[in-house]
Amino acid sequence: MTVTAQTVTVTSDLPPAMLFAALTRPAVHAAADGSGMLRGVSADSPETITGVGDVFGMEMTAEDGREYSVDNHVTVFEPDARIAWLPAGRGKEPVGVEWTWEFIPEGDGTLIAVTCDWSRVTNEAYLARFTLPRVSVEKVRATVDSVIALLG
Repeated sequence: MTVTAQTVTVTSDLPPAMLFAALTRPAVHAAADGSGMLRGVSADSPETITGVGDVFGMEMTAEDGREYSVDNHVTVFEPDARIAWLPAGRGKEPVGVEWTWEFIPEGDGTLIAVTCDWSRVTNEAYLARFTLPRVSVEKVRATVDSVIALLG
């Protein structure tokens, strides 16, 4: 069986609404990055994501040190519950990797589930060049922990 998604789950005492609101701000993505790949928010990025169809830009550093920019195309926007996006090279179409953050109320806190789904990637050159997922479980977990720390 081919694995085409990776999910990291973390429990937090923070409410879903607070976590969701944080992820609607691209600056939080850059500040909380545990992958070491995000350098900052692109100058043309909105301050706040408001719905499906929004695009927020990030400045990135590849594993080999090369700097590049991405446009993240918002595909899911369910207030206080889920937000997802498809990254794409600046000015290009997404290759099919989708990042989803889900916030599930659990007792007095929240179960946070972050999924990287690459099941829609069909670009053979991309698949030959990169091992998916490009971000390890440990780095995703570090990002979630950083978001929680920023808000706590």
